[in-house]
Amino acid sequence: MIGGTHFWGHADIYIAIPLTYPTYEIENQSVTFLRGVETAFKYYPWRIENKKIRPFIGMSIAPFYYQQDNNDQEFGDGPGLSHTSIPLLTGFTYNVNNHLIELGATWNYRNEQDYFISRIQEISVETPPIYLNLSYRFMIETTLSAEKNWESGQTKKKTEELASTGDLNSFYIGGGLSSAFWLKKSSYNQNQRPYTEGYGISIMPDFTLGYYFHNPDLNIGVAYRSYGTSVNTYGTEQFVRRRSMALEATKYIGDYPGFAAFVGPAISYESLLFEETFENQQTQDLTDNKFAYGLTFGWDIRPNRLQTWILRTNLRWFPNLELDIDNNSSISFDNIEFNFIQFILYPGRIK
Repeated sequence: MIGGTHFWGHADIYIAIPLTYPTYEIENQSVTFLRGVETAFKYYPWRIENKKIRPFIGMSIAPFYYQQDNNDQEFGDGPGLSHTSIPLLTGFTYNVNNHLIELGATWNYRNEQDYFISRIQEISVETPPIYLNLSYRFMIETTLSAEKNWESGQTKKKTEELASTGDLNSFYIGGGLSSAFWLKKSSYNQNQRPYTEGYGISIMPDFTLGYYFHNPDLNIGVAYRSYGTSVNTYGTEQFVRRRSMALEATKYIGDYPGFAAFVGPAISYESLLFEETFENQQTQDLTDNKFAYGLTFGWDIRPNRLQTWILRTNLRWFPNLELDIDNNSSISFDNIEFNFIQFILYPGRIK
């Protein structure tokens, strides 16, 4: 689990990364079930305090993966079912110094999904609706050192001095791991390969280079991402890939000490690829280069504007991005990109 507490102990945002997943052998069927990387948002009506038990409510973005292979068939690889749900969370957190101990429950109210066990037969897969969890986290403080100068007025004074000379305008570089959620099934697969599931979550590095303008509180940057995914279902093998270079401008729209939200437009140059074979015979090999328009939004963990480095969370959405196959069908790249933690460095501020 990696994350942080925010809003003076009233909020907790983190990701939970699974370390193992089970595969079962049942009647010559191989069944795999995996919960993916979960992103949780929790609210504490009474803030987290030392040696106090505090209740919370919340929600999470929780993907899971299911696959059932029939070992009796020549092309018996079942589809990889990737589904993202938004379960509800509740429980209690106990804080002792830098230690958080938590007992919670998760209600996954959408716990049934349709699944093809052959090219023509579809069944319903049911997963547990209730999960209990016990967790331990160790807190590392990264912003407290800035509080003394903030309260004394030294931070404001220094910010005004540097702003008057333009020294807070800075180049920045950044990097981190990001993920892409495939939002809908492609029309080509709906029409020609209905037994294939939607593509799974893709993980990729996310690099950025940009410039920060202090007075308008604005970033202008370039971001590069490259990712792909593949499926192998009942003799149909597909591979899709996206390479994207985006120019984006983001304006900060709120600054709560330590938490600064931003939003802005983006334009990107896209290189899209789709390959397919059916029963070992190639049926599709397509590429396309095009421009796309989208939206970038997120937040920075920014105690003040004097920092040499910050942590950033950003999301990108390029709606209706598709690779056309013919007049009636296409492969959809209509994804939400989610970069939970990106390290941003301002080299010019390093003394």
